Amino acid sequence: MSAATDTPERLVAQARSLVAERRFAQAVECLDRALAAQPDRLDWAEYRGDVLQIVSKHDEALADFRRALDGSPADAQRWPKIAHSLRSLGRLDEAEEAFNEALRRSPDSVESMANLGNLHRDAGRPRKAVVWLSRALAGAPDDHNVQAMLGAALLAADEPARARRVLEQAFQGNPYDRTILSYLYVALCRTGDEQSAVGLTLPDRLIRSCQRPGSAGGAGPRDDLDERVAEHVRRHPTLEYERYGNTTRGGAHTGNLLETSPGPVAELFGWIEEQVRRYLGELPQAPNHPYLAWRPSAWDVDLWGIVIRQGGFQLSHIHRDGWVSGVYYAVVPDSVQTEAADDPGGCLELGRPPEPICGTTDFPVRTIRPRPGRLNLFPSYVWHRTLPYEEEAERICVAFDIRPKL
Repeated sequence: MSAATDTPERLVAQARSLVAERRFAQAVECLDRALAAQPDRLDWAEYRGDVLQIVSKHDEALADFRRALDGSPADAQRWPKIAHSLRSLGRLDEAEEAFNEALRRSPDSVESMANLGNLHRDAGRPRKAVVWLSRALAGAPDDHNVQAMLGAALLAADEPARARRVLEQAFQGNPYDRTILSYLYVALCRTGDEQSAVGLTLPDRLIRSCQRPGSAGGAGPRDDLDERVAEHVRRHPTLEYERYGNTTRGGAHTGNLLETSPGPVAELFGWIEEQVRRYLGELPQAPNHPYLAWRPSAWDVDLWGIVIRQGGFQLSHIHRDGWVSGVYYAVVPDSVQTEAADDPGGCLELGRPPEPICGTTDFPVRTIRPRPGRLNLFPSYVWHRTLPYEEEAERICVAFDIRPKL
């Protein structure tokens, strides 16, 4: 698009197209330019806030939403957006006030009731979370997302049997929802039905590892791709320490490395995508299994870099929008990759959910020791975390989600 045709309206239209392609940084640039030309367009400012929320830039998003609200104080739809950014920033008291304001203006809002319930769960008040999520479900009894949220709150409130009933109902309504599957796995384990839980995750079939040829531990002549990828991640302009909305602690996290100037990451991802296609192609068909009954033939990709240092780790989490998730290690400290080590520090652990919903259950877990050039693949609904290590050295990896394109 030439400078002559870069009208503000065209820039906003271009931003919407970029968002559809998940090229969020470029979309924000277009919106910045449009708003520089027409700063009074509060609807554009609000849309920029929506995009900034997606990329976890909640301080900037909050400023846009407050600006839009100041220009139209009666608009009730902006209060939940303000509350969401406040919650993501950890400003829970302010977020609670904002959600309450949203409910004052729209008392029947299922979304605001559900989000207020989730906020109480975040704040360690699971009983209050159950109350609000139960109200939300009463207003939308067939909403499977609300059922999943209520199930999670019941797990945190130490009511696994009731959580299981709610989550099994949600599963019947939508057996492919990755959030429902992840919480149902926890409920099955906590009610003593580990066999059914393992039947959901099928670790022997669905967790795979492979080694890239040319890497330190791979076949064939050694190349320098891992070193180039590691340096690309270290120098990436989006690398940020403990980014808002991410699970990395004691380390840094980039935005989408495939979005602009991917450099050596594009070369690496060519090999990764071959492994993903092989992984999906080799999975057995099982019409009654929520993961094996269907597989995507086309997908979009989010891929980011993580730099962890001494004492760093990742909290247990899932990837709600993914179908296949994976992690590839470019740099691994010597102490972490030593096979003979009894210490699991620095390893990837799959199968154990976050502490607030664990109770006293001993979950079936699988621990994978990272090595340079190793790729691990698993379903996106499998809980996973990494464990801290003590060596004064970096661990650099790229992680990704394969999101089905329907």
